[in-house]
Amino acid sequence: MTSPSDPEPVAIDIVSKMGVIDNDACIELIESTPIGRVAFMVDDEILALPVNFKWYENSIVFRTLDGQKLAAAANEQKVCFEVDQWDAQSRSGWSVIVQGVAREVTNWAEEAQLDQIGLVPWAKAEWRPIWVRIEPSLISGRVLR
Repeated sequence: MTSPSDPEPVAIDIVSKMGVIDNDACIELIESTPIGRVAFMVDDEILALPVNFKWYENSIVFRTLDGQKLAAAANEQKVCFEVDQWDAQSRSGWSVIVQGVAREVTNWAEEAQLDQIGLVPWAKAEWRPIWVRIEPSLISGRVLR
């Protein structure tokens, strides 16, 4: 099994030393970190914002307030979600991208289920009561050694 800090690539490009991380290892890496970035379109511009999240039932879930992230989810917009780790000294690291559609969770039973997974927003200024789920259409990862 692959360690999250040292993913085994499936293939390595000799020139770039970039390796492709297989799907199972990508999911392990997603599960290994609590912070990611969700990127979506706002006024014809791409915006990427950090969120703390969980991998739950084969999707990314996070809490939010009324605002840009929720607007993207309410419109079931295509989004990109990224998690990564890097070490400047060794010039190594990994990155995993999840592409999919964001949607606001509006079903009360699904909300109740998500409320039980223990995801507490890191931003403490105001509680984030609204759940967003990103259903992956593609998961890909790269590693640099």
